[in-house]
Amino acid sequence: MVAVREALAKSALFKGLSDAELDQVLPLCHEKSYAAGFRVIAEGDAAKDLYIIVEGKVIVEMNLLGINGKVQEALIETVPSEDPFGWSAVVGSRVYTMTARCAEATKVIAIDGEQLLSLFSGSPAIGFKGMEGLVELVDARIRSVMRTAFA
Repeated sequence: MVAVREALAKSALFKGLSDAELDQVLPLCHEKSYAAGFRVIAEGDAAKDLYIIVEGKVIVEMNLLGINGKVQEALIETVPSEDPFGWSAVVGSRVYTMTARCAEATKVIAIDGEQLLSLFSGSPAIGFKGMEGLVELVDARIRSVMRTAFA
């Protein structure tokens, strides 16, 4: 679990947590490995897990209505190592709003969203730090996507 702890500590989502606080997140984590091209989450599916990339990259795509009225899959971003994806597991309607595929062989930490929310509720300091990290991350990604879209 040392590698998992280190990955959590480096993640934008949990970077503000103390060692004792990280110890409370560790039991919610499971390591998983996927081959290049594997679809980790699918747009429209129930959002169960939040993921943090340990090694590799994940491509995030979304179905958008095109000018011609047809739905087209659009690249939203490429998520690098140490960054989370699938945050719908802890916010909103608990339905994934995008699809995530591995751009290469990828190792992730899967964190059960319901259990994480329960931890956040029972430990408001951890919840505040976790959600603060998530808001900062979402803000940075939205700004990045907007710069790319209007460049």
